[in-house]
Amino acid sequence: MTTHQATSPSPGRDAPADTAVERFVTLQSRLLDHYGVRATSRFVDLARPAMRAHYLEAGEGEPLIFLHGGDGEAVNWAPLMAVLQHHAHIYAVDRPGFGLSDAFDYRQVDLRAHAAEFVDSLLAALGLSAATVVGGSMGGFFALSAALDRPARIRRLVLAGYAAGTTREIGGLAQLCGTPGAPEAFMASRASMEAQRSQYRDMFHIDPDTVPDLYFETRIAGLRLPSEQGTWATILPRLGTLEGLRPEVYLGDEVSRIGVPVLVISGDHDMAPVEAARDLADRLPRGRFAFLPGIGHFPFLEAPEETGSLITAFLRDS
Repeated sequence: MTTHQATSPSPGRDAPADTAVERFVTLQSRLLDHYGVRATSRFVDLARPAMRAHYLEAGEGEPLIFLHGGDGEAVNWAPLMAVLQHHAHIYAVDRPGFGLSDAFDYRQVDLRAHAAEFVDSLLAALGLSAATVVGGSMGGFFALSAALDRPARIRRLVLAGYAAGTTREIGGLAQLCGTPGAPEAFMASRASMEAQRSQYRDMFHIDPDTVPDLYFETRIAGLRLPSEQGTWATILPRLGTLEGLRPEVYLGDEVSRIGVPVLVISGDHDMAPVEAARDLADRLPRGRFAFLPGIGHFPFLEAPEETGSLITAFLRDS
């Protein structure tokens, strides 16, 4: 069902890199097929940052840009893509340093400026003047940064799960962000089925028994990609310290400037209290709040049909 273009390893890479890329490409295709997503794998050259980005394209209609979370890939959106491919033209992108996109060094980058520039360059490369952007977790930070700093590019926003940068507190991530060596040690330990299941249960508050093993296998293959190794570990210290979120990446005081319609979707087991998500929606001039009981950090994974229905209604009504 899934068509792939130019996703094989580039000539000249060493054998382990070839093997890692090939395995990820295979599992990506299998996961898309598992959920019934008819997607094409493509690459596009960006101006800022100057890099090659990978994206999955599916469906027809209004353009939707999907931005994945912290340590993730575009294919993580497959459950929701399966629902929305009948209603919209989806571009699910691997953010810089993740999936099949080029490697990227986050150690000295201004995260907010980078996020806005990336979305701006992506839309330009895709030939889109503006689009609705769907983001979760770190993808939500990218989406909000673009809405604040490149407002003409954003038609609507959907925040599917807690968006980084919207609360000053970062909970259990503070230890990871603020302890030297902790991000590297944590990420080095994630590439196993047991570790993935534990992370989804303890950090994201999702019952791992409800997630297909193939999903976790694809995530593990992503972590083993040469371009992705160490990427999330370099972002975490840029996000926060032991005291909480870094002031320069806190967006909460500025969201009242976002004039486009915004849908905030939250469950009662998200990484931030549901009251924080409701408050965020209240501070957005055209914000709309949607609550999904019993749901954790990834509503698109746990409740794709309900999440898809909320988004299609939002697109229609706004």
